[in-house]
Amino acid sequence: MRYITCLLVAFWIAASMTCAQDQPKFSPAQQEVLNVLNARSEAALRRDMAAWSRYVADDCIFSDDDGVRMAKAQIIKDLGKLPLAYDNGVNPRDYVVHVYGNTAVINLRYTEHEQFTDTDLISEMRATDTYVKQNGSWLLIADQWGKLPVNFRKPVAVDTSVYKDYVGQYEWRPGDPLDIVSLKDGKLWSKFGESEGEALPLSSDTFFFKDALGSETFSRDPQGHVTGYTYHMADGQEVHVKKIK
Repeated sequence: MRYITCLLVAFWIAASMTCAQDQPKFSPAQQEVLNVLNARSEAALRRDMAAWSRYVADDCIFSDDDGVRMAKAQIIKDLGKLPLAYDNGVNPRDYVVHVYGNTAVINLRYTEHEQFTDTDLISEMRATDTYVKQNGSWLLIADQWGKLPVNFRKPVAVDTSVYKDYVGQYEWRPGDPLDIVSLKDGKLWSKFGESEGEALPLSSDTFFFKDALGSETFSRDPQGHVTGYTYHMADGQEVHVKKIK
């Protein structure tokens, strides 16, 4: 599934960029690069791989957050056969265009939809395209994209009376900002440096945050006192965090 997604993103990323309602004003140099992006996207939507190829270097680097790297020739071979129905709407936004002489970089955020029977999978993505100008034309030389840490888990109902046990200060490692856990209006909050968010329950002792893909589970000693928590990263690694106050 993720392989097909990677191909689709490489194929028609930012296809609807010209339709974005909040598109800022660009300089003529920036607009020139965007015109190439849009032309490449339009060629992809027509499945005109010859036209698409003219905007992409033969050794262009395509890579995603799963570590998948693809070659231009393979993308042309695979994507040229994909049904038009695979083209999903996106919402490009938060984009920045920098032009440095004969080099340009486009960065943007967009929403990706993948329909599987009765399920619409939604991913918030950010991508960076790098172009160079050769013989008066802009050419894509690198295309990288990755998922943003947006959490689609749903909190469950729990007995919030245990929240008071979790209030305190937690240390990930000496010298790092402390994680300050507090209660506000009956809800559990975490302030980690400049970042603050509500801890949403998966159970009475396990919580997650909307802007992170991991979760944390509080631990207790034999007497029932909270001693810290384990942060479960999305990739399976764990961080054991100590309560110091």
